[in-house]
Amino acid sequence: MSEHKEWKKAVFIAVMIGGIVGLFYLSFPYMQYRHAIYRMLFYLPLVLGSFWFGLKGAIYVCTVVLILYLPYAIGQSQGSALEMLHQILEGILYVLIAVILGLLVEKERKRHRDLLRAEKLAAVGRAVSEVAHDMKTPLMAIGGFAKQVSKKLAQDDPNQEKLAIVIQETARLESMVKEMLDFGRPLEIQPTNTCLNELVLNTIEVAKPMAREAGVVLKAELDPSLPNLLMDGSRVEEALLNLIANAVQASPAGECVLVTTTQDRGGVVVKVADRGDGIGEEQRENVFHPFFSTKKGGTGLGLGIVKKIVEAHGGEVFFSPNGKKGVTFTVWYPFREARMY
Repeated sequence: MSEHKEWKKAVFIAVMIGGIVGLFYLSFPYMQYRHAIYRMLFYLPLVLGSFWFGLKGAIYVCTVVLILYLPYAIGQSQGSALEMLHQILEGILYVLIAVILGLLVEKERKRHRDLLRAEKLAAVGRAVSEVAHDMKTPLMAIGGFAKQVSKKLAQDDPNQEKLAIVIQETARLESMVKEMLDFGRPLEIQPTNTCLNELVLNTIEVAKPMAREAGVVLKAELDPSLPNLLMDGSRVEEALLNLIANAVQASPAGECVLVTTTQDRGGVVVKVADRGDGIGEEQRENVFHPFFSTKKGGTGLGLGIVKKIVEAHGGEVFFSPNGKKGVTFTVWYPFREARMY
């Protein structure tokens, strides 16, 4: 239905352009006042193309109009240098208006999408917090009672194995609830003077036992010239640990996860590269969406939390294919004070 509407809009604009061009070719050259009015009519399809299709629509309309109108303008030109200059300037102005209109519409669309996304995430966060809060107390009770019963049973009791599974699964659910609460609660940044390279090394040390268990090697290539940054070290470490954990889980045994730091675009860049199977085309748009996960038993909130932390510092996070194998997640932090949320 949406594509059908898009086609109807495109056809309407095409018919409008054709009609305006027809007015020129079907009228006499001496009707200069009418021709001046007809030229103004070309702005109507330009405005509609911009509003309906953004920058792409503005460029298409502008190109089609120039292609159809220029032969007429050149053919009817009287050879006056002033008249030629006027037509050239009018054409340049038309192109500039097309680009400006298109960019303004694209910017407004992006702002609208970001606003809708923020509202949806806020609603999801509230719902997640309520669910997680209701789950937290009974899970703690189940885990606590299971441990008490386990202590009272003999070590060779056959029920010990079942209780161990209950305790293990309860701990996993508690971890998931913690992620849900972290995602749902408002994020408050407390920036302090932080050495990012030192923070990266500390995070790698924390992640080494997990990587060793998975048979994955963690390596770091750090830029020694990085200055100290004003950021919330504990939050940044949490985001980085999530990225490293994802990279370790994605990489097969015997592979390496590489963490690098550099300077770029007036800020610092942290990259975490894995050697996994990559991310499919159909999954790429949903990677940072809450509850999207390709891992069994995952909440799908890890990367959402990463994005929340990074953007709270005024930064950006994105990913790209890592050559023939794996994915590289890139985080950029600006050289400026963190914003408060």
